[in-house]
Order: sequence, then C-alpha cells, then structure tokens
Amino acid sequence: MSLLSVRNLDKRFGGLHAVKDVSLEVHQGDILGILGPNGAGKTTLYNLLTGFIKPDNGQVMLDGQSLLGIPSHKVVGLGIARTFQLCRPFVGLTVLENVMVGSLGPRVPNVDLEKRAHKLLEQVGLTGKAETLSELLSYGDQRRLEIARALATEPRLLLLDEPFAGLGSGEIAALSTLIRDLHREQGLTIMLIEHKLREFMQLVSKVVAIDFGQVIGTGSPQDIVKNPKVIEAYIGKQDADYAA
Repeated sequence: MSLLSVRNLDKRFGGLHAVKDVSLEVHQGDILGILGPNGAGKTTLYNLLTGFIKPDNGQVMLDGQSLLGIPSHKVVGLGIARTFQLCRPFVGLTVLENVMVGSLGPRVPNVDLEKRAHKLLEQVGLTGKAETLSELLSYGDQRRLEIARALATEPRLLLLDEPFAGLGSGEIAALSTLIRDLHREQGLTIMLIEHKLREFMQLVSKVVAIDFGQVIGTGSPQDIVKNPKVIEAYIGKQDADYAA
C-alpha cells in the first residue's frame, strides 16, 4: 500500500484552476520529484497535502487515513513535514531553539530534546551555530535549519520545496549530499520540488510532471526528459516540435 495516495485532487481560486484532477502515489522509501514550470501548481499541491488549504474535490490518504479537513499542525503530528520556498525561521529564537520547537510534536520520543536538537544540527551541518539567532544565519544555513526543524518532527514523509533556491554551486552540492543521506541511510521518504534540473534529476527516482495544475507525465527521470508534453511545457510548442 502507498504511504501517500492522492486521488483526483482539485483546487480553484476564483477563475484560476490551480490544481486539476491530480492523482499520484508515494511509496515508502521513494524520493519523488514534482516537476513543472513556474505557476504550474506545485506549491499549491504541497499546501493541499499538508492542510494549509482545503481542496475543492479529491482525496489525500496517508497510510490509509484521510487527511481531508485535518489542520496543518495535526498533519505534522501524523508524520508529514515540509520546508518552504522562502525560509521561515522563528525570528528571535536561536538556531537550537528553532529545532527544539519542532521537537514538541506527538511523534517525538520522550528524550532530552536539547541533546536531540544538537544531534540534528550536527546532521545538517550547523554544528557551532546553535546559539546564533536564526535570522542572522546566511541564506544557505537557513535552508539547512528548515530541514533540521522539519526532521525534528520525526516525519515519515518530508516535502522539500525548492531547497536549492538562492544557493551557490558548493552549497547545492552539500545539500544534495544531505538529502541523499536522509533518503539512503535513514530510509526517509521524500518529495522534492526543484528548478535546478540537473541536481533534481540526479536525486529523484520517479517524477510527476505538472503544468497548468494537471499531471502531464509520470515516470523515471530518463523518461520524463524525453516526454513531448514536458518539453513543450518548458521550451514551448514550436521548439518542442523542432526538438522532436
């Protein structure tokens, strides 16, 4: 059975059909990529999956349990954590305190939360910055803090929304290694949105491509890059016909 099952998910904002009849499956241990141009509906999809907004139609099931109508803070308690396109640290709190806040959910074992938070900071490469105010971190370090805070909730499924945005090549390489380690060594199931296509395709094992809110292709990275609809969505129909 799928860890996450999405069926015929639909969301409109007035005249904008942001997510249109989207269905997908995420199995335990997957690293699934969500691919699409700007405005395709990717982040709206994440918002629907995590309870930030309610769908107009469709179903979202986590390990057989419906998530419809469940608020975002309770979705986290069921095992889905996410990061955001724009970093959102808790301003005024230290890096360590930010991670400890993430440890207050019901899935976290009854352990020394401060010690656990230090281990998570070490895992994401923020050792030595525990007492720094979160808003004083570099943008790359704020990205790492977002991941540490999400991991602190003890997720079964981690949704990453453009984790490489605004990062240099060295930072991207290091963060790619972290994501691989989370997936391979800890067996964490991951969904990934990213516009850095080379790094994206090297990380994911399966891709769901969407455009104008609807799925236009599903398959391996090798299949997706040859999909005419995906090529058209990125470079336009005339160039897509030429490329074919």
